Amino acid sequence: MSRYLIAVFALCLAAAPVMADDLSYSFVQASYETVDIDLDGDFDADGDGFGFGGAFELNEEFFLFASYAKADFDFNVDFTTLEAGIGWHTPLTDTTDFFATLAYVDGEIDTNGFGSFDDSGFGASIGVRSMVSEAVELFGEIAYVDFGDGGDNTGIGGGFWYNFSETFAAGLSLTTDDDVTSFGGSIRVYFDN
Repeated sequence: MSRYLIAVFALCLAAAPVMADDLSYSFVQASYETVDIDLDGDFDADGDGFGFGGAFELNEEFFLFASYAKADFDFNVDFTTLEAGIGWHTPLTDTTDFFATLAYVDGEIDTNGFGSFDDSGFGASIGVRSMVSEAVELFGEIAYVDFGDGGDNTGIGGGFWYNFSETFAAGLSLTTDDDVTSFGGSIRVYFDN
């Protein structure tokens, strides 16, 4: 079951709370994800779910973030994750940031008739976000999660945000590792501290 917990962490990757320098680090967002799990041909499951998250800017370099995601899969299996942590960023150019995050991650699998399994650990990510125009931001990242005895995994993700205004943005993302692929769409609302 530990691979399933790691798979759920992939749902959180699209909600990674970091942005380019000229955008706010304080926001709330909602996401919809489709997820495909394929464990070396031995197990294949498709699911979808929703996630909610946000970030709060502490100063020009650091921010706090949290997210919650739940996905329903075939065979009445539900995955839930909760993530909370701190992030840091630094500019590489006038339009591009390097970022790193560190988080506590809790995951739970609920199987109908077979009980539930949960585990916790930590997650870390590094990546780059770049404003390629006044309205479009591209991002890419590498994320790692470790559930201790439950196993660990590394995935990559990327996507874009389109900023309709200083307050509202929408985006698409794709995340993948050896066993899990997820595709999602998100909306985000920025607010000032």
